[in-house]
Amino acid sequence: MTTPAPFERIGFRAPIRGVVFGTSTRAPALPKRPFRPAVAVQRHLILAYRPKWQSIEDLNTVAAHVRDLDPRIATFLAPTTHRNPITRKAAAKLPTLVVSPGRMVAFQPLRGKVYQGWPIPKVEEVRLLEAGGVPVPRTAVLTPDLRLDEADWGEFVILKPTDIGTSSQGLGIQLIRTRRVHYIAPKDYPPGHPGQLGPMIVQEYIHTGERVAICRVLTLFGEPLYILDTEAAGGRVDLTASDEVIEATPIANQQFKEAVLRRFIDDQEAAAVARLAYRALPGIPLQGVDVIRDARTGKLYVLETNAGGNTWHFSSSLQAESRRKNGAEFERQRRYQMDALRTAARVLVAKTNSDAV
Repeated sequence: MTTPAPFERIGFRAPIRGVVFGTSTRAPALPKRPFRPAVAVQRHLILAYRPKWQSIEDLNTVAAHVRDLDPRIATFLAPTTHRNPITRKAAAKLPTLVVSPGRMVAFQPLRGKVYQGWPIPKVEEVRLLEAGGVPVPRTAVLTPDLRLDEADWGEFVILKPTDIGTSSQGLGIQLIRTRRVHYIAPKDYPPGHPGQLGPMIVQEYIHTGERVAICRVLTLFGEPLYILDTEAAGGRVDLTASDEVIEATPIANQQFKEAVLRRFIDDQEAAAVARLAYRALPGIPLQGVDVIRDARTGKLYVLETNAGGNTWHFSSSLQAESRRKNGAEFERQRRYQMDALRTAARVLVAKTNSDAV
């Protein structure tokens, strides 16, 4: 296990490097801050992070913006994979807010209101969203007793695995005619199929029209940090084709390894439904809300919130190769479409002042 750097252990911020202002993709020298009279710290904010899910540089930048917005708040950085006893004691001296995009593995604060992400089983997530008034596709667990009425479900449905690790890669996601859906015991799935790892679910098919498209709204406490539209180029579904062709046609964007079109968009309807998703799951601070639009009705549906927390793709290791392929200009847009790091700081300041205990 990697030993945390000294500033991580004791909760101090490291010097900020590589900060980008305006539209330049270079990193100019930071301007000198104007002189301010000393202000007594009244609250603490702990940004708990998982190494490789968020970069120290991003967190330092957010912490600096927090300090500029409200010098009464002192920010600590704490890797969730370490106990950080000095940080725990220091932060506990004042009312504290703890924000962790993912589950805290080892770090346990002594004081404070805690918000942390965790993986939510797919069916439970759908039920929680539905109870919160969020539009979601009709969903059911595929069991031996399940009978689907085409009049209720439509001509087509989507089969999905509940195993989070494989479904996040698009494995086992399949379009199928409703009349052909039938239960398969886990042992009867072919080797490597995610149906061996957990129940399959049936979900209402939302036809997005001529393109296989999905919109990702990354939110922090419900406030969008960017809105990314993703389209699989050439990803067309011929609903008049044979059953064999339809069931073999890729239907999830993760199934398209190449020729995926991405663009940042200003979609206030998608932003509104993502905010609604946060209100349905208010304990999850960072949500990667996946939204699709019905081409026939224009209605939006939330597929999932990716509540586990590894969605900080400004700097996550998970998307490092994608960022390289996207190029500097695309990634600059990710950061500055909604001035993400300053927006995150603004949200954190408000939440710290309202919720720190």
